[in-house]
Amino acid sequence: MINDFINFVQELFPSISPYTKEKVKDAIKQFDLTGKKQNFFLYQPLDHLVQGDIIEMLPFTRYNMEGNREVYKTKGILISNSCDADNDDTIVFAPLFPLEKINLDIANIKNNLNYRLLYFPDPKLENYVADLSLLNSYNKKLIENSINIGKITKIVSLSQLGYYFFICKLTVHLLRPEDIEVQDYRKIAG
Repeated sequence: MINDFINFVQELFPSISPYTKEKVKDAIKQFDLTGKKQNFFLYQPLDHLVQGDIIEMLPFTRYNMEGNREVYKTKGILISNSCDADNDDTIVFAPLFPLEKINLDIANIKNNLNYRLLYFPDPKLENYVADLSLLNSYNKKLIENSINIGKITKIVSLSQLGYYFFICKLTVHLLRPEDIEVQDYRKIAG
């Protein structure tokens, strides 16, 4: 799974040299020396909000193609940087959905070959996938107070491996180069 994802990233960012690609693989493999499943999450969530925290039962909103608002509750992953979660009034989450609700190739999802979907191959959330294209913002105090009174629950925080994987996937989804045709349009319009 890790090798497939790294090869996928290299295709998106061809400037990544084969040497760098191999070093990234080696760095990730250091977490899997025992042959056991990798832990993408800490055993206990951290006490304060940090990037990558997963919260249970967040209300998410989106608009369908008719313009009607749909509200649903599900797990959410904190997209905002930890520093922003400390200092800003607004923080951003992406929803997690059960795999069986996603009508896409499950093998591609589990190998993280879909730009917008983030799958953690960890027993704690192996039946869920985060959709990085459905972002919602929340007042930070609302989230903190809701956690404190037990209205919502922080269920996990990312381990170091999980965090590296998370930021790599965010980069692939949000910052990958646009295709050549779009780049050419930008040149013409400039």
